[in-house]
Amino acid sequence: MPGSRKVQFAWKRRPSEIRGYERALYTTLDNGDYIRVDYNTGDKRARLYVEVHEESGSAYYSIISHGRITLERNNAGRSTGVAGVLKDRASEFATIPNNDVVELIANNYGIRIDDTGSDSEKDEQRKQELAETRLKYFRKGELASDYDSDSQYIPVSRFAFIDLFDLGTGLALGGVFFLLNQYSFLAFGAVLAFWGILTGFFDILIRKREPLFTKIIFFLGSGIFLYIYGYFYI
Repeated sequence: MPGSRKVQFAWKRRPSEIRGYERALYTTLDNGDYIRVDYNTGDKRARLYVEVHEESGSAYYSIISHGRITLERNNAGRSTGVAGVLKDRASEFATIPNNDVVELIANNYGIRIDDTGSDSEKDEQRKQELAETRLKYFRKGELASDYDSDSQYIPVSRFAFIDLFDLGTGLALGGVFFLLNQYSFLAFGAVLAFWGILTGFFDILIRKREPLFTKIIFFLGSGIFLYIYGYFYI
């Protein structure tokens, strides 16, 4: 099966939804397999995850802590077949564009740092990642079978702490302009609408995560309403 896959894909980055991990790198191979690494560099911990397309999305994952494999699980909650699935995809995992993350894996499953790629190829991959992040905001959800005692998924569409921070900041900025412009609902509405658009760009370009559209719609809707209210009724 490894010989049938082309190593032509782009890794994407995002904050990890799994408790105990900071960020995640993930990609979909040309044959439909979904592979992912969640990691915490401070705790020297990595979680390798594979959904095998030919097995109707069967999930396999392994947890590596301080260079040692501490847990292996498949759909049935057993360790059967996990090592083989991960070894078959060692060359793909080795292309992760972050050597520190590969080092967390500590050569388990034959995954080693891939130094064959040139700097220009790596730059091109980073550009491709950014382009795909702009065009594709949402990816398929995690399988329910991927839940375990070591992890806790939070749906992508729900509020995270950074979204609450954006809400508070947007309302505070709107309030400041509201007061500075002598209680102007026009200013309040314009600031909220602009901030909603700005947070979307922040999520995509800086935070490299899927923008929360409910947050954007909230700011745009509130901003337009306040602007119209201030223009026609005040």
